Formats: sequence, structure tokens, C-alpha cells
Amino acid sequence: MLVSVSEVERVSKLSNSISDSLVITKRQILQLTRVPEVLIFSTIQPVMFVLLFRYVFGGSIDTGQPGGYVQLLMPGIFVQTVA
Repeated sequence: MLVSVSEVERVSKLSNSISDSLVITKRQILQLTRVPEVLIFSTIQPVMFVLLFRYVFGGSIDTGQPGGYVQLLMPGIFVQTVA
């Protein structure tokens, strides 16, 4: 079976990406085991932001959409948490 160079490069890039992702994941897990406060902070911070922006600032912002401000708030909090 003949394999073109582009297929080999694609497989190589994919395996490199997977390997890099696993290395970064391992580093993050090691950081969480060494500094457990990071896990606590990263769990509580999004909850605090949702409560703050939903119930404190939510009534003062009118988006004109049926779902209102919450439809814009939740995706923003999710992206902020992942990043």
C-alpha cells in the first residue's frame, strides 16, 4: 500500500498535537495536586461571577432579546472559565 507524503505529515501533526495536549494536561494535573487552592478558586470563581452579574447587574442591562442578559452572560462565563 502506498501512502502519500501529505498523509504521513497529517498523521505526524495529529500525533504531535495529541502528545502536546497530553503533556499540558499532565502539567495541569500536577499543578492541581501541588496547589489545591487553584482547583478551589477555579471552581468558585465562575459561580461568583454568575451570581454577581446575573443578580446584581442583570436588571440594569437590557439587551432587547427574549432571554435577556442571561443568554449573553452564560456563554461568556463558560469561555472565561475554559480560558
